[in-house]
Amino acid sequence: MSPTVIGFIKTSLLSLATGVTLGVLMALHVLPRAEVPQYITSAHTHINLLGAVMMLIFGVGYHILPRFSGRPLHNEGASTVQLWMNIIGLVGMFVSLLIAAYSTADLLRYAVAPFGALYALGGVLFAWNMWMTISGALPAPTPVVPAKRPLVKE
Repeated sequence: MSPTVIGFIKTSLLSLATGVTLGVLMALHVLPRAEVPQYITSAHTHINLLGAVMMLIFGVGYHILPRFSGRPLHNEGASTVQLWMNIIGLVGMFVSLLIAAYSTADLLRYAVAPFGALYALGGVLFAWNMWMTISGALPAPTPVVPAKRPLVKE
């Protein structure tokens, strides 16, 4: 697997562990009382869906779609850029939502939007890279040639 694919999968696993831990803390009611508790729920949701699920989809997609299509990945550099856009966007959204949950400053919640936009842009970059990878003419099939019969002198 490429380092980028491994990066997506490791980010997915870390996000899953973070999301599950936050979910357990929420269920046990051990978190300090938040000013805006729905932001904790939103942070939990985002780290699970965008972190665990989507990052795994991106990683698996980059690994298998080029192989299934019989073509090399269109732009490996773009996949690395996307990985970092998604990591920064995800962590930024998660941290911003947790801070906003415990803040009385109403403007803090608007920190989530730029990070969400960065994550979304990464998703568009994935779609473009995959589209370019699987589009175009199929590679020429390998011709099947029957084996030649050996000349046997008797």
